[in-house]
Amino acid sequence: MPAPAKLGLSTYRWNNNIKSILLLLAFPLLLLVLLGGIFFVFGLFTTGSPGPLNSLGPFRILGIEPVLGTEGPGDLALSAMYAWWPVVFGIAAVWTIIGYFFNGAIIHMATGAKPVARDEAPQLYNLLENLCISRGLKTPKLYIIDTDVMNAYASGIDEKSYAITVTSGLLNRLNPGETEAVLGHELTHIINRDCRLLIVTIVFTGMISFMAQMLWRSLRITSFSRSRSRKGGGAAALLMIIAAIALMIGYVLALILRFAISRRREFLADAGSVDLTKNPDALISALLKIAENPDVPHVPTEVRQLFIENPPSAFNLGGLFATHPPIAERIHVLEELGGIAPGTTSQISAPSMGIDPTPNTRRGTKSPWQ
Repeated sequence: MPAPAKLGLSTYRWNNNIKSILLLLAFPLLLLVLLGGIFFVFGLFTTGSPGPLNSLGPFRILGIEPVLGTEGPGDLALSAMYAWWPVVFGIAAVWTIIGYFFNGAIIHMATGAKPVARDEAPQLYNLLENLCISRGLKTPKLYIIDTDVMNAYASGIDEKSYAITVTSGLLNRLNPGETEAVLGHELTHIINRDCRLLIVTIVFTGMISFMAQMLWRSLRITSFSRSRSRKGGGAAALLMIIAAIALMIGYVLALILRFAISRRREFLADAGSVDLTKNPDALISALLKIAENPDVPHVPTEVRQLFIENPPSAFNLGGLFATHPPIAERIHVLEELGGIAPGTTSQISAPSMGIDPTPNTRRGTKSPWQ
C-alpha cells in the first residue's frame, strides 16, 4: 500500500503554510479594495449618473480630500482608500486577533458543537488517542453535534485549539472501525495544516461577506429614497444594477479566497486515514454511510467546507464551486490504495471487516461511546 508521503505531503503542507501567510497579508488589501468600491458607487449616487462630482464637500467631514483633483467617483474611491487605509488595516488586525484567539468558539458556535468529556465517550477518546500516539501527536479536543446527520470536521490553528468534531448521528450509525477511519481522516487534516488554512479563509470570507451585505442594504435604502424624491424609476433601476455589481465584487473576492483551497486535500486526508488505520475498507464503508445523510443546513456555507462531506449546491455549475470531490471519486482512489477490485464497494460491510455491525442504539444496550 503506497504511503501518503509519496503524494508529496511535505510540499503540500509547506504550500498550506505559505497560503495562510499570503491570505493574512492580502486580507487588509482586499478590504481596502472593497472600501474603494463602496465609495465609488456612492460617488455615482451623488450625481445620480456617472460623471464628475460637483464637490467632495459631503465627504470631507470623513477626512476625505481629493487625490486626483477631478472630484469624480474614481477620485472619491482613491481618496477614501488613501484617507482610511490606517483604519482598514487596524480593523483587519483586530479581526485577525479575534480569529486567532476565538476561532474555535466561533466555529463551534456556528455548528452547535459541544465539548465531550472522556468519561462521556471513553472509547471515542481511546480511538483518537491511539491514532495520535502512533504519530507522536498531542490529542485534539473532542466535540459532538447533537443531530441525526452523519458528518465530522477538524478545526483549530495550533495545538491549543485543534479539535475534532463528530455528529451523534455518525456515532450511532458507524461501528468503531469506521469511526476510527473518520477520526484518522480528520486528524490528517490537522497534520497537513488543512484546517488552519480553512479557518483563515472562513474568518476572512465571513468578514468580506458581512461588509458586502452591509453595502447592499445601504444601497437599497439610498436607491429607494432617491426614487421617491425623483420621478422616473429608470435611474433608480440603473443605480441598483451598479449596486449589485459593487456587491458582487465582495463575493468574488470571497470566492477567490475559497479557490485557494484545493479539493485535493480530501484525497490526501483519505490516504492519511488509510495510512493511520491500515484499513481502507473501513473508510470506504464510512463514506458510503455518511453520503446517505451528510447535509448540515443550519451551518453557514463558509463553515461547511470543513466537514468530511459537503454535497454541492443546486448552483454548482458542474463542480466549479464544489468544496469537495465526489464521494465516488474518493472511493475509487481508496480502492486503488487498498487493492480492492473496482465496483465492489457496495459489497463491503462491517462483518467483512471483522467488526460487530450491530447499531449502538438498540434499546437496553449501552452505547460503546459511553
